[in-house]
Amino acid sequence: MPAVPLRSLAGEYVIARFPVETDLGPALAGLLGSASLVSVTRTDQEISIVCDTNFTPEGAELDGPWRALYAGGPIPFGLTGVVASLVDPLAAIGCPVFVVSTFDGDVVMTPSDWHAAAVAALLDAGHTIDVGAARG
Repeated sequence: MPAVPLRSLAGEYVIARFPVETDLGPALAGLLGSASLVSVTRTDQEISIVCDTNFTPEGAELDGPWRALYAGGPIPFGLTGVVASLVDPLAAIGCPVFVVSTFDGDVVMTPSDWHAAAVAALLDAGHTIDVGAARG
């Protein structure tokens, strides 16, 4: 499996869940203006938003706090095993994982209280991490 360079994203994040019929227009305008990671996913069952804890939208079911590591790219779409190479070492230590994929890369999120163990497991698996920021 490929070794991946990772960059720790500053701060802590929440995963917010809304009913699919929720009008999130006003909330999204504020979130997208933030300098933090924001991801919005809508399915026919729900809307999930990943955002900085400082910008938590009101009225959502929440999980967190989480820390984030970014496998930036661009990572070619044909390259296989990237997410597995990140998730497998975390699964081996029993660490919960939430993954957000973008056009250029993947964001691997772990609960904040698992962050140090997750960093150690990923380093042991051969990945590189901006350790100063990741352990902070």
